[in-house]
Amino acid sequence: MTAATAPGRCTLVGEHVDYGDGVVVCIAVQLGVTVSLVPGGAHEAVHDLPSATLEALRRQGFAVPPATVSIAATLPAGAGLSSSAALCCATAVAALRLLGARMSAEQVCDVALVAERDIMGVPCGPLDQRAVVLSPAGGALVLDCRPGLRTTTAPWLPGHVLAACHTGDTHDVGGAGYRTRRAEADAALRLLGASSYRDVSLRDVEPLGDPLLRRRARHIVTETARALECADALRSGDAPRVGALMSASHASLRDDYEVSTPALDAVVAAASATPGCLGARLVGAGFGGTAIALIDEVHGEPCLAAMRAALGHPGGRGAWILRPTPGLASLAADVIA
Repeated sequence: MTAATAPGRCTLVGEHVDYGDGVVVCIAVQLGVTVSLVPGGAHEAVHDLPSATLEALRRQGFAVPPATVSIAATLPAGAGLSSSAALCCATAVAALRLLGARMSAEQVCDVALVAERDIMGVPCGPLDQRAVVLSPAGGALVLDCRPGLRTTTAPWLPGHVLAACHTGDTHDVGGAGYRTRRAEADAALRLLGASSYRDVSLRDVEPLGDPLLRRRARHIVTETARALECADALRSGDAPRVGALMSASHASLRDDYEVSTPALDAVVAAASATPGCLGARLVGAGFGGTAIALIDEVHGEPCLAAMRAALGHPGGRGAWILRPTPGLASLAADVIA
């Protein structure tokens, strides 16, 4: 038997821009997914993410034998914290350990993306796999999603943590809402006559005649600008500015991209009213999932209590204090080159 554990991902700023050539600032978190592989048994059908990942490795020429897969997780599914990418990446590393093989970090990311996007048909961008694998210890990953996927890093803010509360509404990155937003983003880009959102300015967006497509394009353009500013604020240790950018991101996701929910808005508002909170937003694709707040460490637990109380019912699927943790490239240096 072999096993591997992959962390989840939490975006600070940069939501719904990875498929628009945007910029994302994110961290790996201590919640994760562990996958164990026991060789033997019948050849598995490709019907879930672990089997899709093993198939993606076979397509790369690895002689992965049939295996029984076991999964254990502290990272809940549907929370907007990249449980699916963590599952694929952990499966890939467990299989490499089974084979005694090695891959580069970028190859592991690509295998996990092929499994989820190409084999399972989920229209995801390249963000989650990169964050799970490449995030630095004690800092944030800054991912430029243009071709080439250039990555840089930024340090974390001493004395600050993220309070995170799962609303109980499960988000689905492959669901109808996500697919619709992707289609609208593509339609807006065609209307703008551009090949990339990185070639579009806010001045270009505002004259668009279709108000819905104008809102979608405005979010993508302004969210990338916020992400770039967030990376600079992290590097200068400006925690209040990072928090303000997180709150502005939530407002844009709520009003221009329309992916928030009443529960997410309520939890964000409760966190924002907590002493020591610098900013709050939904995390992930939206339509449910988790809200996060940047808060000074001594107020972390009171903030979690306020976020849970805002749900107003016995719902919710957990609340956590999140901190940056090393990505899988550091955790699995035995098989990731």
